[in-house]
Amino acid sequence: MTASSTPPSQSPMPRVTDVCGDDADVLALSVVRFVAAGYMTSDVACWDAAFDGAERLLGVEDGGRLVACAVGIVRALRAERDRDWSFMPATCCRVTGHECALVGLLGRGRRCLWDEVARDAATITGRESAPRLVAAVRAAVVAIDAAAERLGSGPDVRPAGGRLH
Repeated sequence: MTASSTPPSQSPMPRVTDVCGDDADVLALSVVRFVAAGYMTSDVACWDAAFDGAERLLGVEDGGRLVACAVGIVRALRAERDRDWSFMPATCCRVTGHECALVGLLGRGRRCLWDEVARDAATITGRESAPRLVAAVRAAVVAIDAAAERLGSGPDVRPAGGRLH
């Protein structure tokens, strides 16, 4: 470490817009955060907020589908991962290491790199395989790609982020 370096313990966490590939990724992360918060607090208001935000941006059908897919991801993580999962509040501009891993996993799914998705899902869960998480990612990719089309984003468009979280 050099004298001008920031010690790792004091380094800021990455920003959502640095980790997410487009606005659809930002929205998906935000929705996953709301769903995870709902599980953590047992408060339906968190899930209502997920639906409200997704439906406002994508419409009732596509927004509901994205939330359902986020629920599938969180349920898979809860079922296949034995360790804690750290996440930030839905509107936070920073991303935890666990969230970075999930966003990366979704990105590989959006690029149809299914062997990598299977390998990395196993790594994220700490298991030899994570079939529920892989299946949840497969479902979510369809909803996220539809959101990208609706939001006018995609892999070549850096996320604006501000209007989404």
